[in-house]
Amino acid sequence: TKEVSSVIIKESAENYLETILILHQRNGSVRSIDIANELDFSKPSVSVAMKNLRENGYLVMDGNGAITLTEKGM
Repeated sequence: TKEVSSVIIKESAENYLETILILHQRNGSVRSIDIANELDFSKPSVSVAMKNLRENGYLVMDGNGAITLTEKGM
């Protein structure tokens, strides 16, 4: 069961990272609200996911909430 949840987490993370990349190419900048709107997820779920991805080194957020993928996130 722990393996299953890590696979789900990995797929979810990949989905978020891919969405960030697409939005970045489309809009030039990405914020949590853009991701929430694009994926039709709630803002709190996106915030939790962004925090996890940030803590794992996949992305950085500036003071204005703009999200940038790190090399690892790419």
